[in-house]
Amino acid sequence: MQVLPQHFTVDYRFDVVFTRDVFAPDNQVLADLLAPPAGGRPSRALVYLDQGVLAGDPGLPRRIHTWFAAHQGAGVRLAAEPGAVPGGEAAKDSLALVERVARDASQHGLCRHSWILIIGGGAVLDAVGLAASLVHRGIRQVRLPTTTLAQADAGLGVKNAVNALGQKNLLGTFTPPRAVVNDGRFLDQLDDRAWRAGVAEAVKVAAIRDAGFARELAALAPRLAAREGAAMERAVRRCAELHLAHITGAGDPFEQGTSRPLDFGHWSAHRLEMLSNQRLGHGEAVAIGVALDLLYAALGGRIAEADAQALIGCLHTCGFRLWDEALDLAGADGRRAVLGGLEQFREHLGGELTLAMPDGLGRSRDVNGIDETQFERALAQLRRWRPQGSSLVASPLGR
Repeated sequence: MQVLPQHFTVDYRFDVVFTRDVFAPDNQVLADLLAPPAGGRPSRALVYLDQGVLAGDPGLPRRIHTWFAAHQGAGVRLAAEPGAVPGGEAAKDSLALVERVARDASQHGLCRHSWILIIGGGAVLDAVGLAASLVHRGIRQVRLPTTTLAQADAGLGVKNAVNALGQKNLLGTFTPPRAVVNDGRFLDQLDDRAWRAGVAEAVKVAAIRDAGFARELAALAPRLAAREGAAMERAVRRCAELHLAHITGAGDPFEQGTSRPLDFGHWSAHRLEMLSNQRLGHGEAVAIGVALDLLYAALGGRIAEADAQALIGCLHTCGFRLWDEALDLAGADGRRAVLGGLEQFREHLGGELTLAMPDGLGRSRDVNGIDETQFERALAQLRRWRPQGSSLVASPLGR
């Protein structure tokens, strides 16, 4: 046998830019990102818009046209009319959107040096991003997240995916964007449900990465619930910083290992999304999953009860419904269906189940399983937050 060992590295870089009104004619952010090299051919771009964003901002396509017209001199061109695409998990429930983007790219002659701009929530970023990563083995993509959840988390990483065969994110790639542009103007038009969704990811990452931020979120909760823009911008930016620090600095951006610390609370959240047929949005499912794992961790002495309750209280104050009937569904074997998320998580990780749990506030330690008796106790405590009539039962531990 003859072995020819090979080794090479690939250097990736992408900027996350915070701005406001990115399509104002005098805003240079996209011009700087898309401009071709001096003397190069003009950069051509396809633009995809989340239908939910378009419904809340019908003038957006006109502003996009105006912006591109203002920057033609910099060598930036629209390849076609901006295309509206379905938002939410419907964008990810098949390969239809991926195939549509591939057809568009072929029809309009895009090459690997063209651009795909994706404007929308996390599901649209995932699905169109997957298409961009596949066409010609990768067309450069710029993500413009439009929700708190996407700006704080979903739009920041290096992953693209769609759901398949009853599993969340079964088909996907690790393909970094060329840039992420967080435009605060997009947050202004969100409904209350989408507004608070990003808080779930902020609580998640604070619980296992930054004790100071965790305490700050608890204090900010009334202002976040009141839709105070400055409070949300602070929460989104700090959450983004913590996620990016892990993605770029932890040594495993493509998740080749078995540990996924930023998925605290997600093993049950992903399962709940599927069990509810996407009735629960991702942020809503994450809020439940994080609350459940905080209670589980407190029962095991991994986090102080007062700290767990402060973070669960933050989620409650912001308007999350922390109990859902999908938690009571049973599988064919009589076991709670949500526990099937453990096996799906194990498969997604590569064969070994590894779950992040708090190790004191702001720190984490991996565990390799769930004690189902302790889980049932945590579930019983979470049940105290279930809706009763038109109000929530807010009687957590110690209250």
